[in-house]
Amino acid sequence: MNERLAPDPPSRREVVLLIAVAAAFAATSCTTLGDAMDSPPESEYTQAEAYAPMEAAVADAIDVLPEFPGFERRLWRELVCSHNGVDDPDYTNIEIVYEFSPQNSESDLVRKQYVDVLREHWTALGYEITLDKSDELSNGRVDRDLSADREDGIHLWYSVWGLAALTVQSGCVPVSDSSDIEYISPAGGVEPGGEGDVVGEYFPDGIPTDQAVAIDPFVGTQAATGPIHFDSPDSYDGLI
Repeated sequence: MNERLAPDPPSRREVVLLIAVAAAFAATSCTTLGDAMDSPPESEYTQAEAYAPMEAAVADAIDVLPEFPGFERRLWRELVCSHNGVDDPDYTNIEIVYEFSPQNSESDLVRKQYVDVLREHWTALGYEITLDKSDELSNGRVDRDLSADREDGIHLWYSVWGLAALTVQSGCVPVSDSSDIEYISPAGGVEPGGEGDVVGEYFPDGIPTDQAVAIDPFVGTQAATGPIHFDSPDSYDGLI
């Protein structure tokens, strides 16, 4: 097995950009409506319900990418949701990350063409493009970021830095009991339950690959018809 190459360490620019993306995402979920509003934002999904449409969004993206080389790794993790600066244990922001290998991350296909394809595809579906940025570094490498929001609150982010990755976030959703979270096989060539399937913390008794839930790649891909409504988006901040 080839030794895994470590990605380039994040630069100050990359850290600043990550904060900017987080702020842009928080703004779509936490529009200011007044200091008096304190109830949690409405969510179309619970934590347990959100994994399937999030994974379906990845499958949908893969379907339009030409000469797709496969992903190397999938990660399930969570980001903090806070209320007036205090972490709210009843809400979580799911983050699913699919990474290309270091070698594939260097190709023009992955670094440039896929950005153009996803921009066209997400726009055609009616998603709101919230970030579309490229930056040439001093070493000549061009980094790119493309993000989009869906009507159901799901946020998509294709980032091309040292590694290229497709990230999907749920926004703040009500926390589910761990026993309600079902295993979904990874998309894009990642071996279910293998070294690149980084979901083990959700299944302490072993990843139940024999109980994988099938997903519909067309779930949630319909065109958006308008902004999603929240009762109190000013009070809950999704933090990266």
